[in-house]
Amino acid sequence: MIRIGVIVNPGSGRGRGKGLALAELLKANSSTSVDVVVLGKFPEIYPALERFAAQGVTDLFISSGDGTVQAIQTWLAESKAFAMFPRLCLLPHGTTNMTAADLGFKRRNLAEQAAFIAAPSPQETAERYTVRVANPAHGKPQHGMFFGTGAVSEATRYCQTAFNDKGVGGNWATFATLATVLSKSLFLAPNPNDPNRFDRPYPITVKIKEQILCQGNQLMMLATTLNKLILAAKPFWGGSEGGPLRVTTMPYPIPSIPRWIIPTLYGSETRKFPPGALSRACTACEVSTRTSFVIDGEFHDAPQDQPLRLETGSLFRYITA
Repeated sequence: MIRIGVIVNPGSGRGRGKGLALAELLKANSSTSVDVVVLGKFPEIYPALERFAAQGVTDLFISSGDGTVQAIQTWLAESKAFAMFPRLCLLPHGTTNMTAADLGFKRRNLAEQAAFIAAPSPQETAERYTVRVANPAHGKPQHGMFFGTGAVSEATRYCQTAFNDKGVGGNWATFATLATVLSKSLFLAPNPNDPNRFDRPYPITVKIKEQILCQGNQLMMLATTLNKLILAAKPFWGGSEGGPLRVTTMPYPIPSIPRWIIPTLYGSETRKFPPGALSRACTACEVSTRTSFVIDGEFHDAPQDQPLRLETGSLFRYITA
């Protein structure tokens, strides 16, 4: 029997109101028994999930951005409160929706979304593993779909403060951040000591089993289980036979960021890439870094006395249409 729960995080969209409008549409439909939770404060998400687990919710619709989805996936995977994970349906109502761009619900009209939730029709689904960060500095494992450190983490932080906090979200904010990086690399010489630049060296070592993938100063490192990232980018070319985690590293310095940015983000498996750049598929890896890392837009610190362990996480099913 299908049991439906809906979580709406109004704060995810920086006041856009899509989630609240959806909740009103569901409330107006008196024929539906959908359990809708509108978060007043973020911690309310956890008792809501506990209630859904007790009710045996099978399909969980999430009206939010990446950060809320990441928190829900982490709780589901680590609490083991559900006998079987509910299917997730990601409604891209947040400021940043990279996970939903790959695995989200394809119907963007709010009325169509509400009608589907009230009376689900035959569905298309996709399955994907999470990236499990086993040992962040605070000791609480995290699950998400995208991990980044080095320039990735610093650029994400800049994007949030310079654009997201001012109401610019999604692809526009990412494009503006890339434009900032490109303009500095075009008109200013490399300066590894400039803290205001993203394209500076970060000490990063990545190890897959006994193989050291990179060591020393790197520009960035990312790991993802998504098929595409924001702006439909695919900065990985190591195939998929080694496992569901796609790991890419970029060395510092890159001779010319403008020269390499397009083939790096959008090339094929046989693309040309910057000298020293590497991409691999794996089931797990270790990352040694002193830089904070970002997982689906949320920032954490790596442990200082041991490598950060990234693992293949839990397998979720997503309702996409």
